[in-house]
Amino acid sequence: MIEKKIYFGDDAWEKIVSGVQQLDEAVGSTLGPNGRTVILEDDFGNPHVTKDGITVAQSLVLSDPVEHLAMSTVRQASKKTALRAGDGTTSSIVLAHALLQIIGKYKTQASSVHEIKKGVYDCMKQAVKRIKEVSQDIDNTKLKQVATLSANGDELIGGLIASAFEKVGKDGVVSVEESYNEESYMTLKEGTKIDRGYASHHMVTDLNKREFSVKDPLILVCAAEIQGPQQILSVLEFCAKNNLPIIIVANTSDEFVATMILNNRQGRFKSCVVNPPGIGYKRDELLQDLALMTGAEFVSEDMGTDLGSITPDMLGRASKVVVKEGETVLFIDEQPEEVDQIKAYLHEMMQDIKNEDQMWHLRDRLSKLTGGVATINVGASTEVEMKEKKDRVDDAISASRIALKEGVLPGGGSFLLKLSKKLTNGWDEEADLTDSYKEGWNYLSKSLQAPVRRLLDNSYYDEKSKNIILDKVTHSEDFIGYNVKSEKIEDLLETGIIDPTAVTINVLENAVSVVSELITTDCVITNVRA
Repeated sequence: MIEKKIYFGDDAWEKIVSGVQQLDEAVGSTLGPNGRTVILEDDFGNPHVTKDGITVAQSLVLSDPVEHLAMSTVRQASKKTALRAGDGTTSSIVLAHALLQIIGKYKTQASSVHEIKKGVYDCMKQAVKRIKEVSQDIDNTKLKQVATLSANGDELIGGLIASAFEKVGKDGVVSVEESYNEESYMTLKEGTKIDRGYASHHMVTDLNKREFSVKDPLILVCAAEIQGPQQILSVLEFCAKNNLPIIIVANTSDEFVATMILNNRQGRFKSCVVNPPGIGYKRDELLQDLALMTGAEFVSEDMGTDLGSITPDMLGRASKVVVKEGETVLFIDEQPEEVDQIKAYLHEMMQDIKNEDQMWHLRDRLSKLTGGVATINVGASTEVEMKEKKDRVDDAISASRIALKEGVLPGGGSFLLKLSKKLTNGWDEEADLTDSYKEGWNYLSKSLQAPVRRLLDNSYYDEKSKNIILDKVTHSEDFIGYNVKSEKIEDLLETGIIDPTAVTINVLENAVSVVSELITTDCVITNVRA
């Protein structure tokens, strides 16, 4: 049994703040167009140069166990921001550290931590409400600006991403691949997306990206639940004999998933189980469309086939499949002519449908049959440059997708700065509130200045210059802010310094969530190091 060491009270708190501070200093230095790159050393001594916040955060391992646990807790929250919105990792860490630092500096022994926590949460809710009120939809020109900003000012990448979404639509699929030369370009292929991911994260082939990726797999599309490997033994034996990867889109038992995981680890053949989309008859229709696109035969007792009758020639194919936690992308070289017939049928059906739920389902089917898959092929002269560039493009694609769906805000942390002023003492005056509650409310409103302050720090402004800029921006209209690139106070919507609304909301919610847990911590138990 591993020996444990216990830390209490101030000893624990000081180490918690120190761990988060070290994370902030490392990751925060990359924020904004004037942020710096970080050189990381991998386990084999190889260098990796990056300006991607989540990559820097994932590389950190602190020697002090309590500091490491605190750092890991905030890092985990920042990863949630990246997974949900595709960007905002660095801002999430900067904001979390600022809030933690302010609470630690000002809270007194007489303060009620739970009342502080309640004040912080209520202030956050009011901030989210105001963010949604200001959010604006974007066109393709503004989309290019969002993509360029998320790609650290790379206008070529921003243009390629905007062009890709223009081709496939906001619900279409845009992916990133390595180019065969030093040029970056966009290609469009046939393909589709399933709004479901892998049945188990133990199936991933890339731990950093948390995804399963495979080329030229076979595709099994099945309506029936697969209880055990013996039910499709002929298919699995065929894959093992010919060393062919397979994607299984079906409901499955835990036993079957465990068998496939073991199979992957033993290197017999690659496989991934994908949860089927939809429910009821809608699931069957989505699965039939998928089977049609991949050339598979849809396995369903209602269609006259069952698990016992499956043979290898009933499997479909894709040129490549990427499976993530919540979605699966299939690249298909050539779709059968029947797909066009189904699309025409769906268009005809939509003319007579008045039920909103039915109409949404038909549009969903049509988008998956029509969208295609756009790929940004990233070129670079070295492997180190390629890794850094792909990190940036991944972020930019995710930020662009979420901006198309949920709108944008003025960027550069300027709107959070304005909220800081508007929310200070902004609680309900008629409510019977404790002093600790009010303290918590103002702790969060004060910490909202942190992202723009870090942007100015990374641009080497002195304290006097920072305060002048902050004061002017605070008292300006909603979309007026400071552009650190042009060094001007201007309309950020017009100049393209904009952030996806969902990214800003996720940054705020995840930072508040993790800090709220840390401030109620009074005891940390760690393993004793040798």
